[in-house]
Amino acid sequence: MKIQAFEKLRIFSCILVILVHVSAQLVSSAGVYESAFSFGYFCNVLAFSGVTLFVMISGALTLRDGRNVTVKDTVFKRFLKFFILYMLWKGIYIIFDLICTGEFLNTPDLKEMLRLSAIKWIGGNAYYHLWYLPMIAFLSILVPLIYHGVQDKNVCRLFLVPFILLCLFVPTAFYFEFPFKYLIMDFLKQCRSEYFPGYLGYFIIGHYLYKWKDDFDNKKKIMIYISGLAGLIFAVIFGIIKSRSANTAFEGYTTPMCFTNLLTSSALFILFINGKSSDNKENNNDKNPVKILSGLTLGIYLVHPMIIELLKAFGFFTINAYIYMTVPVSVIIVFALSSLIALILSKLPIRIS
Repeated sequence: MKIQAFEKLRIFSCILVILVHVSAQLVSSAGVYESAFSFGYFCNVLAFSGVTLFVMISGALTLRDGRNVTVKDTVFKRFLKFFILYMLWKGIYIIFDLICTGEFLNTPDLKEMLRLSAIKWIGGNAYYHLWYLPMIAFLSILVPLIYHGVQDKNVCRLFLVPFILLCLFVPTAFYFEFPFKYLIMDFLKQCRSEYFPGYLGYFIIGHYLYKWKDDFDNKKKIMIYISGLAGLIFAVIFGIIKSRSANTAFEGYTTPMCFTNLLTSSALFILFINGKSSDNKENNNDKNPVKILSGLTLGIYLVHPMIIELLKAFGFFTINAYIYMTVPVSVIIVFALSSLIALILSKLPIRIS
């Protein structure tokens, strides 16, 4: 189903994900007292909402009413699709790394290089952004199990209350000192609360906010927008303070598993799905630019780190006096070039994006 509100949100989320990796260049290279670091940290905190929004979009569309959910479709149309894409692009990025390091052309022992690459392909770490594919693949397996249950609002709440409390609010609270903090930490450690499924929570939150979007009147929506903005400001200010006290970037707020990220992501999600009434209708115009670009977002996501690495080679992420322009310009360039490559890949007889 191609709902225009989700197509726009998917494009926006894709841009945010690119911003995550562009701003990370500033956060990792600038001193914590430099304005470039503060700007990069703000971009990084905001942009991490894009990761969460992708999961929420998947949940809203996968768990929507009226779907005929079968084990066969789940396994062959979703799980295998994403898992095969994961293994394919893991191999592509291994080759990309070998080319970038010069090892591909200058290896003294081709057979040994291929052997080590095969071992890395099976058991090694994937490129930093590819984790999303197996995560979505394994979430898909749970859809037949939870689909009918989450159509009930109370069942959703039964899952979401402990998820928000244990996976988001409590870990965020532990960044601060308060009475009985360590006693509570020890208790939760014994309960193994960290095993409570994380991204499944955002998957169901996306479904909840979309299915019952009419429950949010203007007053509630304004409160959600204010809390989303407050969460962003809070995370940026306290994140910079903690970074300066530790003299290194504080990563507690630059992650989806943070309460402030939930607030900001939820506000953005509701902002898009509660836009114009026409945005919540199915988009059947195949020539619509929004629909075309939305269909390329997976490909953009898969190839954009290559573009970033190429731009780094040309010094695009060097800290300079024009840093406030460099970041948005870099994001635009990465998005545009990645879109072009994704469009070319979409024309191949075998879909690899």
